[in-house]
Amino acid sequence: MRTLVTAFLLGAVAVGLAAAAAAVAILIVADAAGWESFSAEIGSLVFVSFERAGEDTEATVGPGIAVAAVAGGVLNALGASLLKRRRDLLH
Repeated sequence: MRTLVTAFLLGAVAVGLAAAAAAVAILIVADAAGWESFSAEIGSLVFVSFERAGEDTEATVGPGIAVAAVAGGVLNALGASLLKRRRDLLH
């Protein structure tokens, strides 16, 4: 059980940091390039959005980043579980 929790946490942190860094990089590019607006979302789950109104800009890093982190943690834990099961079967 400890292996799965560790794998989940490491996967969640890695995916969360990567997704947050990508979101910030996209927002920096959007502001520097003068983009009007955009939104990266699945349904109502917003990952990142950017809106420019005259001189003002609004940037949002949404809850989709946290959902992506949890999904990454789950996938990493599943992979660790499969590898552990395979190793146990071979020994």
